[in-house]
Amino acid sequence: MIYVNIIGIAILSIFGLFIITKKSKVLSDFLLLLVIFLFSGILVSGILLEHSPSAFQYGVFLFFNSFIFPGLIIYGLVLLDEHHKFKMQWLWTASYAILFLLFVGVDILILNTYNTPEQVNGLIQDPSLWYYLFYKGQYVFVIAILIWLIGKLNVYKRKIKDYFSSIETIHLNWFKNFIYCYLGVNVISLLLFIGLDLNLMSDISIPLFIEHLILVLALFYLCFHGIKQYNLAELNVYKDLQLTTQKYSSSSLSAEEMQNLYKQIEQLFQEGQVYLEPELKIDVIANKLNVTTHRISQTINTLTLKPFYDYVNSFRVDHLKELLLDTDHRKFTILALGIESGFNSKATLNRTFKQHVGMTPKAFQQRNITI
Repeated sequence: MIYVNIIGIAILSIFGLFIITKKSKVLSDFLLLLVIFLFSGILVSGILLEHSPSAFQYGVFLFFNSFIFPGLIIYGLVLLDEHHKFKMQWLWTASYAILFLLFVGVDILILNTYNTPEQVNGLIQDPSLWYYLFYKGQYVFVIAILIWLIGKLNVYKRKIKDYFSSIETIHLNWFKNFIYCYLGVNVISLLLFIGLDLNLMSDISIPLFIEHLILVLALFYLCFHGIKQYNLAELNVYKDLQLTTQKYSSSSLSAEEMQNLYKQIEQLFQEGQVYLEPELKIDVIANKLNVTTHRISQTINTLTLKPFYDYVNSFRVDHLKELLLDTDHRKFTILALGIESGFNSKATLNRTFKQHVGMTPKAFQQRNITI
């Protein structure tokens, strides 16, 4: 494991250097740098604790290991915040870490003495009841908060689909993937330790090493995408949009008004072909029709049962289908035709087309050429 830690420290140092030298840094960059520092601290203190166990080294390792989680959660909450700002109420995510460290501090400094490596190792390998409860409780706390955060990520994605036709640079799938991985590692670790406690297994060192390696790789993935995710810093997702938390039933828009507005929206898409703009946002439609974004979103959601994102992309898919069937366009690549239809990447083009048609653009074209 020491070699994994050393390699991890070196790579995390490179990621940290990238952030430090990055121009126009925002709060999420500094929080990611904090995450890198805390995880590097885990790796360094882990090496020191393994080779020269002491109460001090144990305390240092526990400090980094406890605060990496709230650091990650607050980093995610800043990414999700409409203004990308830190809020004091988020500090509750560090409550368990603070309580645990206070307990350990009182135990090590006041109640007991741990002078030998054997005594220190006993804190980890053969803990007392209170340590055991804190260790297991930390897993439960982490798992519960991660599930809560996944829920917030799902709500965020649904919201941006109501206001954007292209979400590839702001959907935060990379962060959600990391959270799923982090959740999986913690669930499996908890089950392994419970299995060990119940004598269902005698040695979990190999599974724990694999989990440790996966977690290191997941942190690399997080850092890479976190540094790359510059669009979130430059694009305030909700700044220029009129968001509301009121239910649609509370709107003053009548059924007749909704039908009339929908006809105008349809005309704008069918005749004006506004969907060909890759970065089309709902406020553009609202400004053209001189209504609020909420009314546009409500009308589309109610009458088509689709968010704005899917509504716009359905027109792009239909437009692309026409181009694929047109023999005059056979000389162009599918990607070129997709970009002409309003898509802004090959991945989005293939995924969206398959969701609507049930096959890739290439398969659709080949099938119709054969026919």
